[in-house]
Amino acid sequence: MSEIIKKIINFKISAIVNLSLWSMLLTMLIMNDKFEGGIDKEIVLSTVYLFAGIILANGFFFVIFRLVTMPLRKSVRISYLASNITVTTLFMVNYITVLIYGRQLGMEGFVMAVRGWQGGEMGDFTANMVKLLLSFVVYGLLFYFAYRGLDRLLKGRYFHIRVSMGTFTAVFIVTLVLHLQLVAMASSDWKISIIKQKIPWQGITGFPEDLIKVDENSGETKAIPKLFANPEFLSEKTEVSHILKLKEMSRKILSSNIKADKKMNIIFMNVEGLRHDMLNPVNAPNLYKFVKEKAFNLQRHYSTGNNTPGSLFGMLTGLTPYYFEALRQNGCPSVALEVLKKLGYRETFYFNSPKNYEYIYRDLMEKTANEYVSIPGVKEDYAPRERKLVDRFLADLRNHKGGPRFDYYLMNVTHFNYYYPENFRKFTPDYKMDFQIISGSQQKFRKHKIGLMNRYKNAVYYFDYLFGIMIRDLEKTGRLKNTIIVLSGDHGEEFWEHGSFGHTWGLNNIQIQPAAFIYYPGVKSDSIKYKYTSHCDFMPTVFDLIGLNLDYKQFTAGKSLVSYNPERDYVISSLGILTSFKRNGYAIIGNGYKILYKNGKNLNDAPYAVYDDEDHAVKNIDPYKTVDLLLKTKKAKSLF
Repeated sequence: MSEIIKKIINFKISAIVNLSLWSMLLTMLIMNDKFEGGIDKEIVLSTVYLFAGIILANGFFFVIFRLVTMPLRKSVRISYLASNITVTTLFMVNYITVLIYGRQLGMEGFVMAVRGWQGGEMGDFTANMVKLLLSFVVYGLLFYFAYRGLDRLLKGRYFHIRVSMGTFTAVFIVTLVLHLQLVAMASSDWKISIIKQKIPWQGITGFPEDLIKVDENSGETKAIPKLFANPEFLSEKTEVSHILKLKEMSRKILSSNIKADKKMNIIFMNVEGLRHDMLNPVNAPNLYKFVKEKAFNLQRHYSTGNNTPGSLFGMLTGLTPYYFEALRQNGCPSVALEVLKKLGYRETFYFNSPKNYEYIYRDLMEKTANEYVSIPGVKEDYAPRERKLVDRFLADLRNHKGGPRFDYYLMNVTHFNYYYPENFRKFTPDYKMDFQIISGSQQKFRKHKIGLMNRYKNAVYYFDYLFGIMIRDLEKTGRLKNTIIVLSGDHGEEFWEHGSFGHTWGLNNIQIQPAAFIYYPGVKSDSIKYKYTSHCDFMPTVFDLIGLNLDYKQFTAGKSLVSYNPERDYVISSLGILTSFKRNGYAIIGNGYKILYKNGKNLNDAPYAVYDDEDHAVKNIDPYKTVDLLLKTKKAKSLF
């Protein structure tokens, strides 16, 4: 046995020197981030830890490959090369994931990349993968020949077995000590919390769970005191059991005699990433004019999820964020859409995004859709395609004969890369159109944030032009007299105001508070008394306005905006829901507060940060307001 051990861990001096040099280069590449304040204790400790970790990982894989290939003639060289390629691949894939998304996502990151490739949002993914594979081939050749050159120079000498064991023991102890220190620091130091993402194994070795906050610097927020003597538990089984019960009840609900007093036409419209601050006379003059004169501006409106799927689920089901994953995994339909269908509504869905995007159409719309309308093309021609889709939508309305309509329109031109014709370049300098980006930290684009923001504003300006065409046509044809219109951004869009780009990653107001309005015949400036509104409130409001004879509280969890109840003047938002992945980050907003919390914990452990509703950290927490909101996180789980 001792002879086998000696064979396995008897390392050449050339191998250790080459490994150390490569590990140093790999560490420098991965740690190549620019933090304010330059090199400090956190950077030094993390660099040493990463370097030692790469050395240890190589040693670990070398032993495994050596055991497998021992019968082969060039077992040592094969094992050495294979272990280095394995470790380099592991760290590089993790590094790329962090670079793109701003955090380590593991399998979720891979699936998102594949879906981004299928949807055309990640550029030519196949070409990028070919380049990556070629780079590994080139790396393997260079690495192998560099090792052989060093071996010849050092005449094939070996480290003494005791020196080898002593060296790796010392490296292991250093790594372990640094790991324990970094784990302790990561719970309170935002910089370590970011750096830890560069370590592929951080998720299984004691690093604290990520706590999504409103800002990259908000690790300084005051700890929330334990407010409950016997805290209730936010059980994730609650929403599953309620969805299963809803699925069972839906047959009884839909088989009943469903009627409505006023079958008004309904238009739901989502505008990709339309921020709350875009509803102004400069960026969106047509929208601003219509809302000011004829609609109700929902000034503190929050998306149910800060990505498109999470947003659409709230709008089209009337359910709070808790239920999204449970609904999709258990094949429960949108009972709200089923009820409209039973009332005789023709349901048409208009959008130029891929039909299979996040399986939204399959899970929500397909069972009740009379028609799905899209204009064929590629993402580069979104601007002219969107105009054609608007024309098709208006033609459908004009040609419709009899019966009420429910139309859902997803306006896509305001999604990155932000699309508009040349004559809508109102805000300059604007960034070039041909670039590849996805939501996340995207530090390499940060220097272009003014140009990117101007691209976005121009896309909003173009959307506003299309909205103006829609509204004028609806007014001209008299449809406004019998139509409910709900328009909202599906989420917001951040341009590094809180440290990241896009959406899906933050629970700050820029990402979760989009522009929104509701119009219906007879709406007045005092018609809605709620301060806080959500996407999941739209369906209950519609059912109230059309005079549904069913109790919509049986199958929706939102509130009707035209029936005020002060106890329900709060909303729940969340990180965007992705297919098959739970994004456990929630915010409850009410009482002038925003509390960030996790599901699946008790009410003492679930909350981790308190802000006011303007995203300012609260230093002196009001226990009464906090307790009231936390109890409502539990109440919001009660569907029945």
